[in-house]
Amino acid sequence: MSLLRQEEYKTEIINGKKIVMMAPPFSNHNAVKGNIHYLFKHYLRGNVCLPIPDGEKLVLEKDQYVAPDFFVVCDRSKYRKDGVYGAPDLIVEVLSPKTKKNDRGDKKDLYQLHGVNEYWIVEPDDRSIEVYILTDGAYKLDAVYRIPGIDEPAEDCVNEKEEFAVNLFPDMIVRLEDVFENVLL
Repeated sequence: MSLLRQEEYKTEIINGKKIVMMAPPFSNHNAVKGNIHYLFKHYLRGNVCLPIPDGEKLVLEKDQYVAPDFFVVCDRSKYRKDGVYGAPDLIVEVLSPKTKKNDRGDKKDLYQLHGVNEYWIVEPDDRSIEVYILTDGAYKLDAVYRIPGIDEPAEDCVNEKEEFAVNLFPDMIVRLEDVFENVLL
């Protein structure tokens, strides 16, 4: 058994429990994370808001931190050399078999508790995006967007739109084909 180098895994501490996640080789998960970061980085160029890629530490409570797949922070005073301290404005988690339960459970609850305004759950293999908006302190499912499968008629898709506006940035249009570019079926 070989020892892992620091850059080969990331850790989170949620509810006092340490979670170690391996960095996968090329995967649909990594392709989607990179695509989302690229879209936001391009849109936010020159904006006060910062697109934060995977691997950055997000501290929401003392002795508890997470490393979301992607997030946006508009209050630059929260951004420090060793991580981001306080709720960002938008968080995106890209599901994988090992993180799915946590992303839909403890992490979603944590983000809601700390007032993250917009939360996306992205399923690469299903090519879908669930968008949750914080309303009166609780997440409400705003919409689900999905590219239909090869043998599936578009009318069977949850939401037939090929693009949508980001709630945080209403003039930012996200095209599903851009998010799921290079995703292997």
